[in-house]
Amino acid sequence: MNSLYGLTYVKVDKNNLDIAYNIQKEEWPNDPDYNDLYDKAINTKKDNIEFIVYKEKDIIGITGVDVFDEYSDTVWLNWFSILPEYRKQGYGTKVLLDTIEYCKGLNSYKYFRIDTTFYENRPAIFLYDKVMEIKEEYTCEDTKANKNNYLIYTTGLNCKAKPWNNKYLGLKKYYDKCK
Repeated sequence: MNSLYGLTYVKVDKNNLDIAYNIQKEEWPNDPDYNDLYDKAINTKKDNIEFIVYKEKDIIGITGVDVFDEYSDTVWLNWFSILPEYRKQGYGTKVLLDTIEYCKGLNSYKYFRIDTTFYENRPAIFLYDKVMEIKEEYTCEDTKANKNNYLIYTTGLNCKAKPWNNKYLGLKKYYDKCK
């Protein structure tokens, strides 16, 4: 992946899989997914990929993308994180914009989207609010007894962004298994 900001992106493969997994375990201790990273490490598809992000020789985070086969116009952000010691220095914005630029270069998708859980003062939410064009509450999996607090963000890749409009993603099932 090329960088607009001088960062280096190295595809996760079998040789550096443990590095990516350790970042994932540190950043999402309740949600590490070795199988997903392994799948990204061995496949050759450019829309199911994960990168370790470097500033010179220092690892600063990870970013990647994935797709839902049933939504062929959209590529999704997957496993995005900047390590704590590099936060609040502009790297999150740079890595997110580089990831969007990478997806534009795929020439296969209209929209770049992010699904995330919302909680107050979450740093990623401030970043997504700043960079992404559309923010929507995802409520189609809410019940009378349970509001899930999911958000969907959208940016158009080579077109105007259009809302997600609450199409079903199966997020509740995914996040419930992480608890």
